[in-house]
Amino acid sequence: MSTPTLAVSDGPLARSLLREGKLTVPLETGGPLTASAVAEFRERRWLLHNSVWNWSLAHPQALAQQDVLAATESALEQTRAPWLSVHLGFSADAVTFQGGFQTASATLGRETLVSRLTANISALKASVNVPLLLENLDYNATGAYEHICEPVVIRTVLEATDTQFLLDLSHAQVSASRLGFALDDYLAQLPLARVRQLHVNGPRPVGEALADVHETLRPVDYRLLESILEQTDPWAVTLEYGHDAGALLSQLDQLQAILD
Repeated sequence: MSTPTLAVSDGPLARSLLREGKLTVPLETGGPLTASAVAEFRERRWLLHNSVWNWSLAHPQALAQQDVLAATESALEQTRAPWLSVHLGFSADAVTFQGGFQTASATLGRETLVSRLTANISALKASVNVPLLLENLDYNATGAYEHICEPVVIRTVLEATDTQFLLDLSHAQVSASRLGFALDDYLAQLPLARVRQLHVNGPRPVGEALADVHETLRPVDYRLLESILEQTDPWAVTLEYGHDAGALLSQLDQLQAILD
C-alpha cells in the first residue's frame, strides 16, 4: 500500500496560501472554479471533483445536459487530473442548489433511480480516459437525496458500473445519523474495497441534526480516518476546509503524520 496523496479543497484561503508559498499539497478543484484555478497556478497538481454543478446523473439524458461531456473533457485537459470524481446523485431529473440540493422535478422511485444512475454512470465512465470515482452524499430531506444515501444503493450502483468510490466521511456520518444507522453499521455496508479517495472535515450539529459544515477536524474525526485507512487503500485524502489559515495548516500537518 502506497502513501495516499494529501490534498485540500480549492477556495479563497487555499489560493491565498498558495500565493504566499505556504501550501505545497495539490488542490482539488471543480465546476466553475476550474478555469481560474488552472489559469493562476498553471504548474500545480490538481484533482478534479465535478466538472459541472447543479446537475443530476438521474436525468434520462444526463450527459447531454449543460454540455457536461465537453465541460468534463476540458476540465480534465486543463487540470491533467489523474481521475475524475462526481457526486452519486441525485434522486430527481433536475436539481438546484439552495444551501443544499433541492428537487426541481419529481423524486424518482428506487428502481428507476438505480437504472438511470447505472446507465448514465456507465456512459460517463466510457467517455473519459481516467478512472471514475463516485462520491457518497449527505442525506437531506429535500427529496433530492432519497435512496442515493442508502448503503445498498451505493454498493449496487458501484458494483453494477465497476466504478471506484470517493468516501466522504462527513457525508457518511450525516447520512448515518439522519437515516437511523449506527455509524459503524453504515460504514460496514459500504463498498470499502472500492475506496480510492477520502474527503474529510468536521461535521457539527446544526439544530437537532448533524450537518456537513466543513469545520475543523476533532480527535474523533482523526480516529475515524485512522480506522478507515486500516480498511481501505485510497489514492488521496482531501481536507475540505477553508476558514482559518492556521487551522488549515495545522490539520494538514496532523493528516500528513497519519498518512505517513
